[in-house]
Amino acid sequence: MKKKLLLAIAMLVVVFLGRVMPHPYNFTPVIAITLLSSYIFKNKYVSLSLPLFALWLSDLFINNVIYAGYYSGFTFFSFGMVWTYGSILLVALLGSSIFKKMSSSKVALASISGSTIFYLISNFGVWIASPIYAKSIAGLVLCYSLALPFYGSSLAGDLMYSALFFGVYHLAISKSYNLNSLKSKI
Repeated sequence: MKKKLLLAIAMLVVVFLGRVMPHPYNFTPVIAITLLSSYIFKNKYVSLSLPLFALWLSDLFINNVIYAGYYSGFTFFSFGMVWTYGSILLVALLGSSIFKKMSSSKVALASISGSTIFYLISNFGVWIASPIYAKSIAGLVLCYSLALPFYGSSLAGDLMYSALFFGVYHLAISKSYNLNSLKSKI
């Protein structure tokens, strides 16, 4: 239990720092942490709420410190968060259903799917909310096409962070298992 709590706190810190430190657009660990959370934590409440809470904490900082003055007053939630959080929730549900047993191909598939879900839903929200896009199929296509560079950056980050985090987790678990089995033989 103590290890899981420390892991959850580490995941919160990684998401927070990964979003507030300078980085290429959308090159963050959010999708990877969401997928890893849904693999590690069997409690659905924890696996779904951890990435959402981490995202909300970093949004609080970004909206009220980095973009202070852009919003009037302290911002707990913004309109666009509905689309972002909805996509992260769907990615967490995807991770819960795909990771009965981990494999590198499942990690890659989930990461690509997570990037795509985030791209489709969050940019749909941009199209809905932004007055610069016509509320037509052409406006939606324009919105998605202008967001392609962000999708590329998101996909690269999601694949890299997923490989890193799942690899480190797998290595830590196998080392821990090997050490525990060695101790039991002594």
